[in-house]
Amino acid sequence: MKFLRYLERRPLAAASLVFLVLLYLVMIFAEFIAPSSPTTSFADAAYHPPNIRFYREGGGLPKPGAQEARVINTINWKYARVRGRYEDIRLFGRGEPYKLWGIVKADRHLFTTGPGSYPAFLMGADHLGRDLFSRIVYGSRISLTIGFAATAVSLILAVLLGGLGGYFGGLTDWTIMRFSEFFMLVPGLYLILFLRSLLSSSMDSGQTYMMITIILSLVGWPGSARTVRGMVHAIKREEFVLNAQLEMIPAPVIIVRFIIPQIASLLIVNVALSIPGFIMTETTLSYLGLGITDPAVSWGSLIRRDISTLSNLRNYPWLLFPVWFLLAVTLTFNFIGDALRDYYDPYHTIFPRFTLKRKKERKNQGAAESLETDLM
Repeated sequence: MKFLRYLERRPLAAASLVFLVLLYLVMIFAEFIAPSSPTTSFADAAYHPPNIRFYREGGGLPKPGAQEARVINTINWKYARVRGRYEDIRLFGRGEPYKLWGIVKADRHLFTTGPGSYPAFLMGADHLGRDLFSRIVYGSRISLTIGFAATAVSLILAVLLGGLGGYFGGLTDWTIMRFSEFFMLVPGLYLILFLRSLLSSSMDSGQTYMMITIILSLVGWPGSARTVRGMVHAIKREEFVLNAQLEMIPAPVIIVRFIIPQIASLLIVNVALSIPGFIMTETTLSYLGLGITDPAVSWGSLIRRDISTLSNLRNYPWLLFPVWFLLAVTLTFNFIGDALRDYYDPYHTIFPRFTLKRKKERKNQGAAESLETDLM
């Protein structure tokens, strides 16, 4: 609650948090939000432009509809809008059947034109006539969760190894630090590409997801482990830790119960700033063909599949929507990470009123001295 009140002074971070919450809700209810499945292909709709418009019928109020279009050039897939031909868009209407979370059977969608009707392309279609908005929504499940999964595994390794090294010191500390330096010696992206190239290319989407998560975690833990090691090494000399040692409390319990809570703020900030890095790395792997592949979909695979040449971007600019989503998510995590960093900074959060008061006092004192000088 205190952090939410603090966000009142950081409107950009507050807007970022709202955006992320909405985006993850869309991810959770992807089957309901998306008008169709990511593999559904519409005949004669390759590279179809966005076609949702507001139109009037019989002098009434404007209402949303999917405007029909006809192909006039199959070489560059140029479309011409058909004037006056609209398909009504129904909110919570019946459409393509699906299983919500793979369990609940349903056929209601957030918006749809109905089965057998002219499809609504909110963000256009790809080269196979598949709805790009639906593919972005489904692709968010991999792109957004892989960051959290890799960060969680990386954080566990960093806390475990860094905590043990900082607490015990000596040979344990030396061994763990040299082990972490081995991973930090090679640039992260090159190491990721090397590890991924060693794996089989015939893995299914689930196996690829797990292996990418493990690879990202192996590359991401050394930096955090060194930071945790330094913090634990300093905190272990505090009186409450020494008292726990005198009471013969086991070392793992001391680390988890007494030391880790003292650095929780640092870990929270580290998580917020690490997630976008892992998301971008997965996108890079998928773009290079070493990540998620069809029939599964992620934002990286969408970029690789659709943005193959500059002429594609010139002729079909809506194919850049996955890139905009990726950049927006990266920026929002960074804004929230900056807010968390400032929130846990004691000079910004514990004494904000005191700091402002001191500034006002100094300003008033300077004004008084200046007035006194003028009078003299």
